[in-house]
Amino acid sequence: MDFTTCTFWLIMLPSMAVIYLVNRLEERSIRRARYTKSCLLLLSLTLLYTASAETLFIFLFVTILAYFGCICARKTENIKRKTILIFLIIILLIPLTYYKYANFIIRDVIGLPWDTFRDLVIPIGISFYTFQTIAFCIDTLKRNQEIPTFIDYMNFCSFFPQIVAGPIERRDSLLPQVTNLHLKWDSSNTAQGIFYIILGLFFKMVLGDNLATAMHIGYDGHNAFQVWGNNIAFGFRIYFDFAGYGLTAYGIAKALGINITLNFMSPYTCCNVTDFWRKWHISLTTWFRDYIYFALGGSRTRFWFFNIVFMFLISGIWHGAGWNFIIWGTLAGVTMVIHRIYRQSGRTLPSLIGWGITICTMMFIWMFFYETNMSIVYSNLLTILSPSAYDAGDFISLMQNNATQGSHLIVFCFLSLVIILLEYISIKKYGHPYQILLNPAACGCMLLLIFMLHSQKQSQFIYFAF
Repeated sequence: MDFTTCTFWLIMLPSMAVIYLVNRLEERSIRRARYTKSCLLLLSLTLLYTASAETLFIFLFVTILAYFGCICARKTENIKRKTILIFLIIILLIPLTYYKYANFIIRDVIGLPWDTFRDLVIPIGISFYTFQTIAFCIDTLKRNQEIPTFIDYMNFCSFFPQIVAGPIERRDSLLPQVTNLHLKWDSSNTAQGIFYIILGLFFKMVLGDNLATAMHIGYDGHNAFQVWGNNIAFGFRIYFDFAGYGLTAYGIAKALGINITLNFMSPYTCCNVTDFWRKWHISLTTWFRDYIYFALGGSRTRFWFFNIVFMFLISGIWHGAGWNFIIWGTLAGVTMVIHRIYRQSGRTLPSLIGWGITICTMMFIWMFFYETNMSIVYSNLLTILSPSAYDAGDFISLMQNNATQGSHLIVFCFLSLVIILLEYISIKKYGHPYQILLNPAACGCMLLLIFMLHSQKQSQFIYFAF
C-alpha cells in the first residue's frame, strides 16, 4: 500500500475513526478487544486487496499455511519437529521462488529459452511477509512457544503499516502488542506519529522521487561523471525512499499506540561499512544475522569470512533475481570482511576519512544494485576505472547538454547532504538521528517543501519491487 496515495488515507482514516468511536462506546472489555482486533485485521486485508486480489490470496496462502503447519508440528516429538519445520519453510518459499526467481533460474541459470515466467508480476510485499512468517515458525517451534489465537497471529502478520515493505517484525516484538491491543486516543502518541509521518513523506516525495527523476540523464555509459552522478543519485534515492516508507510506517503505528522497529538510523553518517549495515534496513540485516550468519557459526568459526560473504550473497539474491544482485551482495560481503580484518589489526582512521571511504564504497556498490543489464554494468565499471573518462571537458559537456536536469540533480543531492548533516548533528546532540527533524517548526517547513517541491512524476516505493 502506497502511503503517498489518496486511496490509502481515504480508506485508513475513516476506518480508524470508526474503530476508535465504537471502541469508546463499547463498555465490555472482552467484546471491545474482539471488535478492535477484528476491525484491524479487516482494515489490513482491505488495504492489501487494494494492491491486487492476487496479492491478498498469496498472503493468505502463506500465512494460513504457516499457522496450521506450526500447530501440526507442535503436536509431534522434538526430533520430528525439526524435519517438519524444514519442510514447512520450503513450502513457504515456493510462492516467493515462483514469482521472483522462476524466470531467472529457467533462462539465466539453466539456459532454457522459456518466456513463460518473463511477465510475472511480483505480489507486493511477498519477500517481507514471507520472511516474517518464516521467522515466526522458527521462533515458535525451536523455542517451543505457545501458538497464539488465529486472529492475533493474523494481525501480527498483516499489520498494515509494515506488511508490504517492512520492517520485518519478530514474534517477541509485535505479537504481544497486537495480543493486548487497546486502541485508545493518546494525544502524545498521535503527535509523535504525525511528526514521523511528515518526515517520512518528505523523505519520499521531495528527496526520493526527485532524485529518481534525475537519474540516467542523457545516459550513454561512457562519461565517468555521469556514472558517478547516477550512483550518488541512486544511493541517496534508495535511502530517502525506503527510510521514508519506514518512518511513515513507524509514525502510523505510533499513532495507533504500537511500536515497530525504526528500520533506518541514519546509515550515511557512519564512518565504516560495518556500522553502515547495522543502521541500514535494520530488521532485514538482523534477520540474516540471526537465521543465516549465526546458523553457520557466526564469527566463532575459522571460516567467519565465508559466513559474512555468504550472508550478504543471500541478501543480494533476496533483493532480486539477477547476476547484478549476486555481485552486489558479494561485494558488500567482501567490503565487510576487509573492514573486519583492518579493525582486528588495531588500526583506525580519522572519522572524516573513514566517512569518505564508506560513502565512496557504498556509492560504488549501488551501481550493481540499480542496473540490471549486465552489459551496461560492465560498461559502467570500465568507465569509472578508466582515467581518461575523467576529462574536464566531459563534465562541462554533460552540464551544458543537460543544464536543467543536471542542476536538478545537484540541487537535490545537496539537499540530501544537508539532511544527512542534520542527522549527524542530531545524533551528537540528542543520540537520535531524526530528533532535530521531529518538532513542529521542522515539520511545518517540511510540509511546505512537500507542497512546493514534490516531484511531478511520482514513483512507487522502491522496495515494492522486492
